[in-house]
Amino acid sequence: MLNQRLMKKLAMFLIICTGGCSPAIRTYYDYNSDDKIQTYRSYTWEAEKSERVVGNPLYYSKLNDNRIKAAANDLLKVKGYVLTEQDPDLTLDYHMVVEERSILLPDPYGYMYGDYFMRPRADFFTYREGTLIIDFMNTKKKTLVWRGWAVAPMEVVLYEAKDTEVLFRSALTKIFQNLPDSESAVDSTVTLRE
Repeated sequence: MLNQRLMKKLAMFLIICTGGCSPAIRTYYDYNSDDKIQTYRSYTWEAEKSERVVGNPLYYSKLNDNRIKAAANDLLKVKGYVLTEQDPDLTLDYHMVVEERSILLPDPYGYMYGDYFMRPRADFFTYREGTLIIDFMNTKKKTLVWRGWAVAPMEVVLYEAKDTEVLFRSALTKIFQNLPDSESAVDSTVTLRE
């Protein structure tokens, strides 16, 4: 039993170290202070919504759905939350938002030359910024208990299609760093006896 607890904590540590290392991913969270999430134990996933796929089929695919849910299930298991379909305490849902962003960069030297030396210029760059949002809803009351989200410029963190799973796992690892462990989780502290 002790080895299993230590292995759980070691697995979480390794996931955080390897998956949550991307400095390009920024995370945030918000919660209902009157409804403590750590008092909940079980969860299920919200049923798939067809309008989600129709709205953006490039990002909402069954492949990405499976990647997000598998990564979240692994991380939540370590935090003491149990996936169940029978009378769950929480219902989880996720949303993805991808927006075009622009940034205006001045001359790299910080000042502009006149026409005599070179034409004045400013570089205008466009990039995609992705946001992954995870909602934890009280199943019975249908109220939001906890929300975490990760934001990243897609071109910085996503190089190839095979990196998609790593991107989702990294984002979820960083989001769940702010999620409190379930109080019903087995205490994994080690005590030494003399």
